[in-house]
Amino acid sequence: MYKLMLCLRYLRTRPIGLASIISVMLGVMTMIVVNSVMEGFSVQMRSRVHGVLSDVIVEARSLNGEPNAKMYLEAIQEICGDQVEAASEVVAVPAMLSFRMGDGYSTRRVQLVGVDPAKQGKVTEFCQYLQHPENRKKASFELREDGYPGHDWNSEGIQIQRPELPEGGWKLRRRIASYQNFLKLGNTPRPVDTPKVPALETANGSQTPDL
Repeated sequence: MYKLMLCLRYLRTRPIGLASIISVMLGVMTMIVVNSVMEGFSVQMRSRVHGVLSDVIVEARSLNGEPNAKMYLEAIQEICGDQVEAASEVVAVPAMLSFRMGDGYSTRRVQLVGVDPAKQGKVTEFCQYLQHPENRKKASFELREDGYPGHDWNSEGIQIQRPELPEGGWKLRRRIASYQNFLKLGNTPRPVDTPKVPALETANGSQTPDL
Protein backbone atom coordinates (compact mmCIF):
# COMPACT_ATOMS: atom_id res chain seq x y z
CA MET A 1 0.00 0.00 0.00
CA TYR A 2 2.83 2.35 0.91
CA LYS A 3 4.57 1.68 -2.42
CA LEU A 4 1.38 2.45 -4.36
CA MET A 5 0.83 5.75 -2.51
CA LEU A 6 4.46 6.70 -3.10
CA CYS A 7 4.17 5.98 -6.82
CA LEU A 8 0.96 7.99 -7.16
CA ARG A 9 2.47 10.94 -5.32
CA TYR A 10 5.55 10.85 -7.50
CA LEU A 11 3.57 10.67 -10.75
CA ARG A 12 1.25 13.54 -9.71
CA THR A 13 4.08 15.89 -8.91
CA ARG A 14 6.20 14.98 -11.95
CA PRO A 15 4.16 14.49 -15.17
CA ILE A 16 7.31 13.67 -17.10
CA GLY A 17 7.53 10.39 -15.24
CA LEU A 18 3.97 9.44 -16.26
CA ALA A 19 4.75 10.33 -19.90
CA SER A 20 7.85 8.14 -19.79
CA ILE A 21 5.88 5.18 -18.45
CA ILE A 22 3.20 5.61 -21.14
CA SER A 23 5.82 5.83 -23.89
CA VAL A 24 7.48 2.63 -22.68
CA MET A 25 4.07 0.91 -22.59
CA LEU A 26 3.29 2.01 -26.15
CA GLY A 27 6.70 0.84 -27.36
CA VAL A 28 6.29 -2.59 -25.80
CA MET A 29 2.74 -2.90 -27.16
CA THR A 30 3.96 -1.98 -30.65
CA MET A 31 6.69 -4.61 -30.50
CA ILE A 32 4.19 -7.26 -29.40
CA VAL A 33 1.75 -6.37 -32.19
CA VAL A 34 4.47 -6.30 -34.88
CA ASN A 35 5.93 -9.62 -33.76
CA SER A 36 2.47 -11.20 -33.76
CA VAL A 37 1.71 -9.93 -37.26
CA MET A 38 5.07 -11.05 -38.64
CA GLU A 39 4.75 -14.45 -37.01
CA GLY A 40 1.34 -14.94 -38.58
CA PHE A 41 2.70 -13.78 -41.93
CA SER A 42 5.64 -16.21 -41.73
CA VAL A 43 3.30 -19.10 -40.82
CA GLN A 44 1.02 -18.32 -43.77
CA MET A 45 4.02 -17.92 -46.08
CA ARG A 46 5.45 -21.30 -45.08
CA SER A 47 2.03 -22.88 -45.52
CA ARG A 48 1.60 -21.43 -49.02
CA VAL A 49 5.11 -22.34 -50.10
CA HIS A 50 4.72 -25.86 -48.76
CA GLY A 51 1.50 -26.13 -50.76
CA VAL A 52 3.42 -26.10 -54.05
CA LEU A 53 6.88 -27.30 -52.97
CA SER A 54 7.93 -30.49 -51.24
CA ASP A 55 10.06 -30.72 -48.09
CA VAL A 56 13.23 -31.72 -49.96
CA ILE A 57 14.08 -30.74 -53.55
CA VAL A 58 16.89 -32.40 -55.53
CA GLU A 59 17.81 -30.29 -58.56
CA ALA A 60 19.79 -31.25 -61.62
CA ARG A 61 22.84 -29.18 -62.49
CA SER A 62 22.20 -29.43 -66.22
CA LEU A 63 19.67 -27.21 -67.97
CA ASN A 64 18.46 -30.31 -69.82
CA GLY A 65 17.36 -31.93 -66.57
CA GLU A 66 18.17 -35.39 -65.30
CA PRO A 67 17.67 -38.06 -68.00
CA ASN A 68 17.48 -40.92 -65.47
CA ALA A 69 15.37 -39.41 -62.71
CA LYS A 70 13.64 -42.70 -61.96
CA MET A 71 16.96 -44.25 -60.88
CA TYR A 72 17.52 -41.46 -58.37
CA LEU A 73 14.00 -41.82 -56.98
CA GLU A 74 14.50 -45.52 -56.45
CA ALA A 75 17.85 -44.89 -54.72
CA ILE A 76 16.28 -42.31 -52.41
CA GLN A 77 13.44 -44.65 -51.51
CA GLU A 78 15.90 -47.45 -50.82
CA ILE A 79 18.17 -45.35 -48.59
CA CYS A 80 15.50 -43.41 -46.66
CA GLY A 81 12.91 -46.17 -46.48
CA ASP A 82 9.81 -45.22 -44.49
CA GLN A 83 11.10 -41.71 -43.84
CA VAL A 84 10.06 -40.69 -47.36
CA GLU A 85 6.31 -40.73 -47.84
CA ALA A 86 6.34 -39.99 -51.58
CA ALA A 87 8.61 -38.71 -54.33
CA SER A 88 7.89 -37.44 -57.81
CA GLU A 89 9.63 -36.07 -60.89
CA VAL A 90 9.05 -32.39 -61.73
CA VAL A 91 10.12 -30.44 -64.80
CA ALA A 92 10.43 -26.66 -64.36
CA VAL A 93 11.66 -24.52 -67.25
CA PRO A 94 11.34 -20.81 -68.09
CA ALA A 95 8.89 -19.97 -70.86
CA MET A 96 7.10 -17.09 -72.57
CA LEU A 97 3.32 -16.73 -72.45
CA SER A 98 1.45 -14.61 -74.97
CA PHE A 99 -2.23 -13.88 -74.38
CA ARG A 100 -4.80 -11.52 -75.79
CA MET A 101 -5.65 -8.42 -73.76
CA GLY A 102 -8.31 -6.22 -75.28
CA ASP A 103 -7.41 -5.43 -78.87
CA GLY A 104 -3.77 -6.46 -78.55
CA TYR A 105 -1.53 -9.19 -77.23
CA SER A 106 0.63 -9.20 -74.13
CA THR A 107 3.69 -11.35 -73.47
CA ARG A 108 4.90 -12.36 -70.02
CA ARG A 109 7.78 -14.43 -68.71
CA VAL A 110 6.47 -17.46 -66.82
CA GLN A 111 7.76 -20.71 -65.37
CA LEU A 112 6.39 -23.83 -67.01
CA VAL A 113 6.07 -26.68 -64.51
CA GLY A 114 5.36 -30.27 -65.55
CA VAL A 115 4.14 -32.65 -62.84
CA ASP A 116 2.88 -36.20 -62.53
CA PRO A 117 -0.80 -35.88 -61.50
CA ALA A 118 -0.76 -39.29 -59.81
CA LYS A 119 2.14 -38.32 -57.50
CA GLN A 120 1.93 -34.55 -57.14
CA GLY A 121 -0.88 -34.71 -54.61
CA LYS A 122 1.26 -36.89 -52.33
CA VAL A 123 4.44 -34.82 -52.28
CA THR A 124 2.75 -31.40 -51.94
CA GLU A 125 -0.58 -29.89 -50.95
CA PHE A 126 -1.23 -28.87 -54.53
CA CYS A 127 -4.55 -30.72 -54.82
CA GLN A 128 -6.29 -28.56 -52.23
CA TYR A 129 -5.90 -25.51 -54.48
CA LEU A 130 -7.87 -27.09 -57.33
CA GLN A 131 -11.41 -25.82 -57.76
CA HIS A 132 -13.41 -29.01 -58.29
CA PRO A 133 -13.76 -31.60 -55.47
CA GLU A 134 -13.17 -34.51 -57.86
CA ASN A 135 -9.94 -32.89 -59.05
CA ARG A 136 -8.80 -32.56 -55.44
CA LYS A 137 -9.17 -36.27 -54.80
CA LYS A 138 -6.84 -36.99 -57.71
CA ALA A 139 -4.83 -34.15 -59.22
CA SER A 140 -6.43 -33.37 -62.56
CA PHE A 141 -6.91 -30.31 -64.74
CA GLU A 142 -9.89 -31.68 -66.65
CA LEU A 143 -12.82 -29.32 -67.14
CA ARG A 144 -16.17 -30.47 -65.77
CA GLU A 145 -19.42 -30.50 -67.69
CA ASP A 146 -21.47 -29.33 -64.70
CA GLY A 147 -19.11 -26.49 -63.79
CA TYR A 148 -17.77 -26.02 -60.26
CA PRO A 149 -19.48 -25.86 -56.85
CA GLY A 150 -20.91 -22.50 -55.87
CA HIS A 151 -19.43 -22.68 -52.37
CA ASP A 152 -16.28 -23.87 -50.67
CA TRP A 153 -14.70 -24.05 -47.22
CA ASN A 154 -11.49 -22.34 -46.15
CA SER A 155 -8.87 -23.73 -43.78
CA GLU A 156 -10.91 -22.59 -40.76
CA GLY A 157 -14.04 -24.44 -41.88
CA ILE A 158 -15.94 -21.27 -42.89
CA GLN A 159 -18.12 -21.57 -45.95
CA ILE A 160 -17.24 -19.23 -48.83
CA GLN A 161 -19.76 -18.44 -51.54
CA ARG A 162 -18.54 -18.58 -55.14
CA PRO A 163 -21.56 -17.64 -57.30
CA GLU A 164 -19.51 -17.15 -60.48
CA LEU A 165 -18.03 -20.68 -60.61
CA PRO A 166 -21.12 -22.88 -61.31
CA GLU A 167 -21.21 -21.50 -64.87
CA GLY A 168 -17.57 -22.48 -65.48
CA GLY A 169 -16.20 -25.60 -67.09
CA TRP A 170 -17.29 -26.65 -70.55
CA LYS A 171 -20.39 -24.45 -70.37
CA LEU A 172 -18.26 -21.32 -70.25
CA ARG A 173 -15.86 -22.61 -72.93
CA ARG A 174 -18.72 -23.30 -75.35
CA ARG A 175 -20.23 -19.90 -74.63
CA ILE A 176 -16.92 -18.16 -75.32
CA ALA A 177 -16.44 -20.15 -78.54
CA SER A 178 -19.96 -19.27 -79.67
CA TYR A 179 -19.36 -15.59 -78.95
CA GLN A 180 -16.07 -15.61 -80.86
CA ASN A 181 -17.75 -17.26 -83.86
CA PHE A 182 -20.44 -14.61 -83.72
CA LEU A 183 -17.80 -11.87 -83.80
CA LYS A 184 -16.08 -13.53 -86.76
CA LEU A 185 -19.36 -13.71 -88.69
CA GLY A 186 -20.15 -10.12 -87.79
CA ASN A 187 -16.79 -8.91 -89.05
CA THR A 188 -17.07 -10.74 -92.41
CA PRO A 189 -16.93 -8.13 -95.19
CA ARG A 190 -20.11 -7.89 -97.21
CA PRO A 191 -20.02 -7.98 -101.02
CA VAL A 192 -19.79 -4.50 -102.51
CA ASP A 193 -22.72 -3.51 -104.75
CA THR A 194 -21.35 -2.60 -108.18
CA PRO A 195 -23.23 0.34 -109.67
CA LYS A 196 -24.82 -0.34 -113.04
CA VAL A 197 -23.59 1.55 -116.07
CA PRO A 198 -26.45 3.12 -118.05
CA ALA A 199 -27.04 1.88 -121.57
CA LEU A 200 -25.31 3.82 -124.31
CA GLU A 201 -26.74 4.38 -127.79
CA THR A 202 -24.51 3.53 -130.72
CA ALA A 203 -24.38 5.11 -134.14
CA ASN A 204 -26.82 2.59 -135.67
CA GLY A 205 -29.35 3.21 -132.92
CA SER A 206 -28.76 0.00 -130.95
CA GLN A 207 -28.09 0.03 -127.19
CA THR A 208 -25.42 -1.74 -125.28
CA PRO A 209 -26.69 -3.95 -122.48
CA ASP A 210 -26.44 -2.91 -118.87
CA LEU A 211 -23.41 -4.23 -117.03
